[in-house]
Amino acid sequence: MVEKEALAAGVGLLHKPVLPLVGIVQFLYLTGAFASVEEVIDQLPQPIETGYTVYEDAAADLALYIDLMQPLARLKAGQPLHEQVVDSEDRPVDAMTAATALVAQRILTRELEQINSLLCGPCHCTLCCIGPEAGMGQSYFEIPLQPGEIDTFALGRIDTPISKSLRVDDEPSLQVGGAAFYDRPDPVLIHWSHGWSLILPRESRCPNLEDAGICRIYPLRPQVCRRPQIFPYMVEPVPAPDRENPVFRLRQALLAVVDCPYVEQLRDEIAAYAASCALDMIFRRNKE
Repeated sequence: MVEKEALAAGVGLLHKPVLPLVGIVQFLYLTGAFASVEEVIDQLPQPIETGYTVYEDAAADLALYIDLMQPLARLKAGQPLHEQVVDSEDRPVDAMTAATALVAQRILTRELEQINSLLCGPCHCTLCCIGPEAGMGQSYFEIPLQPGEIDTFALGRIDTPISKSLRVDDEPSLQVGGAAFYDRPDPVLIHWSHGWSLILPRESRCPNLEDAGICRIYPLRPQVCRRPQIFPYMVEPVPAPDRENPVFRLRQALLAVVDCPYVEQLRDEIAAYAASCALDMIFRRNKE
């Protein structure tokens, strides 16, 4: 178990979440006579104290996220959003709820990428880089990839009309050579209807993971590898091929994977971070 002292940098950011500040800026901008988000931030008092923490320099804390708050200008101008957000019963939510949820998702994604990176390094963990061990219930793990990231993996590829018509979790599953796509000894790249992913079958490992447990492409590692194991879950994508614009379902939650050593060590701190952001907390185990 990694010592908490080694996680101090990441814990410090967990103790100072930016979303409460974003909420203040959103309220002032949308209800006041401000021409821009930047104008609101420039006029924030110093320091700002909440029930959770004290922000000595709120403007500096918000500087990394100003670009992600620009969609609020469309909301203030009464312009429609490019995305649609629905509730648990697939009913569209109001424009205010939709816009602020989408902004929060993007801000949390950026903030948690930094927090996760600071927490992950000291653990020297390869949890995300290997397939299920013998005896686990899963037959494979999937690592979703962004366009262009597949070129960082020297692996075979499955890119066929059939694979591109299916999702990774479809049943019946994609068949390759008469067997399920995951019934193989080595990792493989597969092009699905929702994009590319790296499939790690049981007892396999990422080809970029060295024997010493070090990632040989760490500076170029995929986006998903930068965001273990605390995830923003304000909204989730909804497959909607019949709709022109992206659709998301409102969730307003934070998800943390307890297989990860730093998540297990920092349950209380992560739950407090979620509470300060007014998010439901979900702790989940990935490997069973």
